[in-house]
Amino acid sequence: MTSIIMLVLFLTNKSTAQEIIFGTNNFVEYQVGTLPFVISVGHGGNLEPSSIPNRICNSPVFAMDVNTIETALAIKNDLFAKTGCYPHLIISHLKRNKLDPNRNLADGACANAQAMTAWNEFHNFITTARNTANLQYNSKTFFVDLHGHGNPIQRIELGYLLYDDELALSDATLNTSQYVDYSTIQNLVASNVNNYTHSQLLRGPFAFGTLLSYQSYPSVPSQSIPSPGINSNYFSGGYIVANHTCYAQNISINGFQMELNFAGIRDVATNRTQFANAFSDVIISFMNTHFTMVWNSCNVLSSSENPLPSFPKLHPNPVKKGNLLRLTILDNRSYNYVIYNYLGQSVQKGMIKNSENTIATSDLTSGMYILDFTNIETGLQHVEKVIVE
Repeated sequence: MTSIIMLVLFLTNKSTAQEIIFGTNNFVEYQVGTLPFVISVGHGGNLEPSSIPNRICNSPVFAMDVNTIETALAIKNDLFAKTGCYPHLIISHLKRNKLDPNRNLADGACANAQAMTAWNEFHNFITTARNTANLQYNSKTFFVDLHGHGNPIQRIELGYLLYDDELALSDATLNTSQYVDYSTIQNLVASNVNNYTHSQLLRGPFAFGTLLSYQSYPSVPSQSIPSPGINSNYFSGGYIVANHTCYAQNISINGFQMELNFAGIRDVATNRTQFANAFSDVIISFMNTHFTMVWNSCNVLSSSENPLPSFPKLHPNPVKKGNLLRLTILDNRSYNYVIYNYLGQSVQKGMIKNSENTIATSDLTSGMYILDFTNIETGLQHVEKVIVE
């Protein structure tokens, strides 16, 4: 089957250098980014200094999230390859028996001074990263707390701080203010450009889990797996996302805890690279779908004279079969387009420009398509998913 690779083109920074900051004793690391993405990895470290005793307070869990640091680095490298920019990345190198930053300070550090310092540095780095990203991108940012799970059900689990029984509720119930207020994407519900509801953002056609599923990574919640099932050992999220997303008062960044299954994703380098490619495509597509992004060069704070080209905005999407798909063209340029079905077959092509900015759907059957634009003047390409109902 022919595959369609989703790429969004960015201006490349002239320098590949990245600032890296280490905390005390190099227990915590902050790789400074310039993209509107923050990634934290709290359970992938393997350092076991004798100066920090094993945690014994409050029934600690010691399970290590194997290869999550390596997976995060693969994601960082893939994003840089596609954008010329880095995400913000915060890593705890301490093994979980010494520190658990996904618990409160008392339970995560068990009163050890060195562990407490590392705990504070880990969370302070996240705060610095999200504040920097919010400043650069006008709070159009996203946070992912990356973990690995040992659940025998092989799928990605996205934790929005909604429990398994809550995700089993109807869309109408999840869309009430009570459940929106429980969510780590409540700000996105209030401000996404397409006015998607909470349930649509959790498990609709343009939800993060659904976009991962389109890339052959089954995820929950998503359109194909709307809820995990009761007593399925689903991880709904923990301390980090509760304190570094809009679930917490006065914090604007949206995000979730992402639990990756081992086989096919974290197990070997080739699978980590393949997943990183899919993840970076999805996060960029997700941001472009739900925010009005203004992508600039990496030196965002000091220079905005080189904004990335604007591509046509689609509406309505999903579109009813037979209705016109309308496009808002912001840069007064013309585009060639090709529509592919999900088998990768070209089913329709043409040209659009400001005076003729609609695409007919009468010859399309119901389903999902990839719409591939090419800017006639610059040759730059951009893709969007289109749903025909």
